[in-house]
Formats: sequence, C-alpha cells, structure tokens
Amino acid sequence: MRYLITSAVLALSGLATIAQAGPETWTTGPFDMPESAIHDAARDRIVLSLIGGHPGAADGNGALALLSPEGDILDPAWVTGLDAPKGMAIVGSTLLVADLTRLHEIDLSTGTLIRSLDVDGAVFLNDLTSDGQQAFVSDFMTNRIWRYEAGQLSLWMDDANLNHPNGLLLESDRLLVGSWGAGMRDDFSTEEPGSLLSINLADKTISVVAARIGNIDGVVKLGTHLLVNDWITGHLMKIDADGTARTVAKHAPGLADIATMGDSLLLPSMLEGTLSAQPYP
Repeated sequence: MRYLITSAVLALSGLATIAQAGPETWTTGPFDMPESAIHDAARDRIVLSLIGGHPGAADGNGALALLSPEGDILDPAWVTGLDAPKGMAIVGSTLLVADLTRLHEIDLSTGTLIRSLDVDGAVFLNDLTSDGQQAFVSDFMTNRIWRYEAGQLSLWMDDANLNHPNGLLLESDRLLVGSWGAGMRDDFSTEEPGSLLSINLADKTISVVAARIGNIDGVVKLGTHLLVNDWITGHLMKIDADGTARTVAKHAPGLADIATMGDSLLLPSMLEGTLSAQPYP
C-alpha cells in the first residue's frame, strides 16, 4: 500500500517533513521492523531489509522486500529465511547484507542467496558501505569494522574508541563512522552520546568530525550535505564544516539506517513499521 502525503497531512499525522521539502512524499508499509533501504540504481528499485522480530534474534524471520522508486511494494518477500538483516551495500552485481554474525551475498538479478560468510567473533553486524569495489561492515557490539574485497573478509579495525560503531559512509580517502555512544544500557540508550568519527583509510587514524551528538544510526552524503540521524530521538541532523550538528527534521523515534535516492532521502522507521521518501533541498 502506498500513500502520497502532502506536508500538511504529514504535520497532522505527526510525521515531520524536511524544511522546504517538495510538495509530495510517500510513505509505505506496514513492515516488520524495517531497518535499512538501498536504491539499486541499475534496476531502479529499492531493497528494504526487514528484521522481522527482535533485532538480535537469529530466528530466520528476516527478509528483504523490493519496492519501486514511487513506493509501490513489488515483492514483500523477495528474499526470506534471514535472521535480523540490517545494513546493505552493492558490490558489482552482488548485494551484501549484514545479518548478526554473517555477511550474505545475494544475486541482485534473481534474489538468489549466493553464500553466507561467517564473520569470526561477530555479534551484531550492523551497517555496510561500499564504493562498488570494496565494502566495510560494522559490528555494533564488538567495536570492530570488517573489510570485504574480492569475495574475502578481513578484520580491518578493532578499537574501543569506536564506541559501538553503527552507520558507515565510505568516501575517497576516509571512512565515516557514526558511533552509538559509551555506556550502553539494556534499552539501547547510552550514558554518553555518540560522535561522528572519521577514519583515514591510509593510516587508520581516528578523528572526531562532530562530538557527542546522539545515538547515530545512518550516515549519508546528499550533494554537499552530510547528514546523520539519531535512532533514539528520530532527529535528522546536518553536520556543518565546523562539526556543528543542526537538527533539520524531527521524526518518530526508531528512525534507522537512512539512505539516498537521487535528491531524496529514504527513511526506514523501525518502530513505526514504514519506509518514507522525502526530497531534500
């Protein structure tokens, strides 16, 4: 089911539109714990990961759905039998999916599971980012980042300063990492908010881009705009050049791994069970 929603209706329903956004956006669902969306540009469609229950349970209830760029659900169960799939990235014609302790390789043309790579010592694989040739995957619970290239996985970083790494964004010479924060409690809140970090790809030095800004889930670049979101509050923030984080939209708590599709943002809401697309100026 798809809805075309004007900004006025969004305001009435409690869903926030981005300041100065276009006149229409869409929201579709319901889904069972949608966590991450990726635009498959070559086939002009959206893949949405569905946790299907508890985000840490290896229960076989996870799935991937296919949607059109207009929000129509093309296949609600394109890939099934996963556990708690979260972040995704595309390398060549292969879709990579982070799923707790395994990294799945899926044929983008057919949806066939090619193989599942067991990640040694992994607990909660979370986000993925790729430049089309290599990919990086975060382990939320072990403070590790893994590198995938030519079908092989290797441990790339193991550092407590990552403070529960979640969202990733690979740029030319650096890897941006959205940390969740220190002192995580049972309800996923933290004693200290997380920071947006930058890791130099050449020497692996870690620097802080924006300090103590929230429980960061997604990290994206839209044009020149660097955007992150806070899962706990649902806030979408723009990161200025001086490291200032400015809230540009307020969504419901549970806003998960945001993504881009052209000039629009894809906004999966785990707790609301929806996926939305909204233009960004």
